[in-house]
Amino acid sequence: MRSKSKRLAIAISVIAAALVFAIIGYIVLPDTLIMQITSTGKAGTTMPKALGLAIPLAISTLFSLLYYKSGISKHFVGAAVGIVLLCLCLSLICRPPVS
Repeated sequence: MRSKSKRLAIAISVIAAALVFAIIGYIVLPDTLIMQITSTGKAGTTMPKALGLAIPLAISTLFSLLYYKSGISKHFVGAAVGIVLLCLCLSLICRPPVS
């Protein structure tokens, strides 16, 4: 188990990274995010940009704080999942269109 000061540094780093990705997403992404695509290729479920970016940010923040308090590595994995979700959101939406 890591010391409490190391866990604090890790938690702050994860929250800062998630916040940076959320800010970049807020600048780059359109106002409405498509969360689900139908079988015809049209938008199924949509969500406002602020809410769509707040969910992964909240996941990362919550699990980072849990990791800091308990030191359980599963909580760190949960925090990393939030960052992965933000990265996926940015990478899938910011791709150039296929010709």
